[in-house]
Amino acid sequence: MLIADMIHSCSNEKIAQAALACIGGRFSERVHVAAARHGVSTGRFVSIVVRSFARRATEDTLASLHRKIVGADAPLLQGLQHVVEYALGEESQFVDDELPAFEPALYGASVWGSPLLLQ
Repeated sequence: MLIADMIHSCSNEKIAQAALACIGGRFSERVHVAAARHGVSTGRFVSIVVRSFARRATEDTLASLHRKIVGADAPLLQGLQHVVEYALGEESQFVDDELPAFEPALYGASVWGSPLLLQ
C-alpha cells in the first residue's frame, strides 16, 4: 500500500515537486541538475521516474523497496528518494516514454529489477 500511495501521489508533477522539496538537501539539488539537463522541471522529472518505476518494477523490486521503507518516519518520502536515487545513478540513460525528444528507451524491466535497486 505504501508503494502504491507513493506511485499514485508522485506521478503528479506538482506533488512530486512538493515531495522533493520536503526531502531537500543535496539530493534535491542533484535532481534539479538532472531535470535541467533534460529540459524538464524537477516535478516532471520525478513524476516520469515514478511512472517508469511503476510500469517496470518487478515483484522482487517492489518487495525489496517495501522492506526498506516500512516503519520509516516518512516512508513515502524515503521510498521516493530511493527510487529517484537509483534513477539518478542511471540518469545518463534517462528516458521519458511520454516525451519523444529524449533518447531511445534504455530503461527496461531488467533495470528496475536490477540487483542494484534490490540491495
